[in-house]
Amino acid sequence: IINCGEKGHLAAWKGCKALPVLTKTAERRPRRSYAQAVAAQRKNEERTKGKTKETETSEDMDIADLKESLQTLREVQTFIQEFPTLLKAARLCRKAKTKQEKILIVLNALIKK
Repeated sequence: IINCGEKGHLAAWKGCKALPVLTKTAERRPRRSYAQAVAAQRKNEERTKGKTKETETSEDMDIADLKESLQTLREVQTFIQEFPTLLKAARLCRKAKTKQEKILIVLNALIKK
């Protein structure tokens, strides 16, 4: 009989009901200073600001590309209005087998105007 009142074991025996069970302590996280927390927050803000700038510039570039494409389409439209035989020549060029045939078809269409 040692400590717990039961017979046949020592007081430090793991199976003893009176032996206090120690639980593992939670892992400690190292504390951060205020300066470290603010520095991390500023980095995140800078990253998000950079992303918004990139999207704005890409939208501006997209608008510029669209304007350029529209201008090109207008030029093609006026060109076709001046030379309506080019549409027929384009259809004939699909059937042509060599570059020389295609060139001759286009030149003939321009001359026939």
